[in-house]
This record gives sequence, structure tokens and C-alpha cells, in this order.
Amino acid sequence: MKIGLSLPHLGAQATTENIRDFTLYAERNGWDSLWTGDRVLYPVEPKTPYPARPDGRLDPVAKRVFEHLTVLTYAAAVTERVRLGVSVLNLPFYNPVLLGRRLATLDQLSHGRLTVGVGLGWSADEFEAAGVPMRHRGRMTEEAVRALRAVWGPDPVEFSGEHYTIPPSIIGPKPVQDPLPILMGGFSPKALDRVGRLSDGFNPAAVPVGNLVDMRDLVHAAAKSSGREAGDLPTIVRANVALTPDGADLPEEGRQFTTGSWNQIAEDVGRLAAVGVDEVFFDLNYVPGAENLRTQLEMADRLQEICRAATPSGSGRPPSPRS
Repeated sequence: MKIGLSLPHLGAQATTENIRDFTLYAERNGWDSLWTGDRVLYPVEPKTPYPARPDGRLDPVAKRVFEHLTVLTYAAAVTERVRLGVSVLNLPFYNPVLLGRRLATLDQLSHGRLTVGVGLGWSADEFEAAGVPMRHRGRMTEEAVRALRAVWGPDPVEFSGEHYTIPPSIIGPKPVQDPLPILMGGFSPKALDRVGRLSDGFNPAAVPVGNLVDMRDLVHAAAKSSGREAGDLPTIVRANVALTPDGADLPEEGRQFTTGSWNQIAEDVGRLAAVGVDEVFFDLNYVPGAENLRTQLEMADRLQEICRAATPSGSGRPPSPRS
């Protein structure tokens, strides 16, 4: 099982120096991947409540978010090995031709190290700011995926759909990777069917491990019914780490993976490895004290030890000493 980390690109910890130091730590210490996420704005009076918090508001760290692809471009410039991903980019907010060129350029600049997780978006405020109708986001996302692949395909590129049109054109550069992998997530049967039909991998988050396995089965079933090989769709899990302040265990009922005590987090990592998850990446941006980069690096060290214990034959480069 490969292991990754989310970059410190939101909140007070989001600084040029912290992003550089964190990136170099991951490159030097054997982590497999680094990730960013997509957040357009922090609504003062949200039209769509955020379900993960009782007050319906985003975590305050979302008031300051460095733009995801710019951060990955910076990370690409100071690394040679570690893979770079976004999870997730809200696809309806972007024109697929302009986005396709940005992603292909980043894949070229990183020598083929990019992974693109895409989603539908959920915030009415962000859709309003992007000037995009929210009610068509499912159809727009499916069409945008097809348009992106057209942009990355042979010239001349041509595409005609309900929402996007590309006249016969030569569009370059093309990505180094063929295909440039597109991941998708989701919770509902309809969303999981979309993952199986269209994506290059399943990118779940914020669910118990048992639910994750059931969801993955639905994704594989959708892939098979579409004439695809389910084994070609890796499962790459986003793990939002939340430690209990006193180190006590959380009740198991309803607990999301990598939340609770260190013992529970270790058990969750073991379960992820046991059910054949291909990769897990940990987001530490929301843990108490995350504004101190040293806190994140110390947690990352411990998570790496946990992952090595759970998957002794995993990604497995021994870490270099960290200064």
C-alpha cells in the first residue's frame, strides 16, 4: 500500500517556506505522493451547510487556501520522485479546454507525476461564484471528463456536447502519461456507478472501512457492466486525520477511518491494507496545532511508522534522517 500526505496549503500553515519544507521532507523520507484540494471561498453565510461541522460552516482554515494546481506546480519544481495529486478538483467550475492545457502542462513539467481527482462540487456559494448552474453538475462533470480526454488525445481535437464544444483544433502539449489518471469519488449508488464507468481510480473519503469496501464493490460492478476491467481501477483513500485531544478511543459506531486515538488510527491503516487499498494519503491540515509545521511532520513520522508496520512490504524506502 502506497502512502501520501496532503500539503500544508490552507490555513495559517500555508506559506511558501512551509510548502517547500514539507515537500522536501516527503521527497527525502520515502512518501509516495503529495496532494492538494480545491476550495474556492469561505462563505460568510453559507447557502449550503457543511455537513461535517455542527454549525454548518467550513473549518476556519478554509479562509486561507493556496490555489491547488499552482501549489503542485511549485512542488513539481523542487522534487524529482514524489507523485503529485489533487483531491478533489471540482470539475464543473472549470472550462475543460483551459483546464486540460493546465493539467497537461503540469504533467509535462513534473515528467509524468500527476494524478487528478475530480468531483462535482457541493457548495451553492462556490457554484454562484464560478458562474455555473449547480443543478446540472452531474451531467457537466461526465461531459467534462470526456472533453478532457479529447483535449489530451490525438490532434485534431474535436468535441461536441450539451455543455462544451471544441472546434477541430490542434491543442498541445499532451500529457506525458497516457492516460493521465482521473480519479473520482462519491457516496450514492449513482455516483459510484459514475466512478466505475468513467474514472481511472476510486478516491473515497470520510467513511468507515466496512462502507468503503461495499462502495468499492459497487464501483467494480459498474466497471464490469461497462466492459471495463475492475482490477484496472485502484482505490486511493483520502484519510482526514482527527485525533482525540486526550488520546482516548472514540466509539466505533459511526466513526470515520483515521479518527480517534493513535491505536484506532493504526487499526484503521491495518484494515485498509488488509482489504487491498492501493494507496492512502493523510490530510493533517485540520488537526490541532497544524499551523506549526513541526507538529505535522512529527505526526507524519508516526503515521509512516504505522503504515510500515501494517504493510511491511509496502512502499518501503527507508526514511532518511530528518533535520
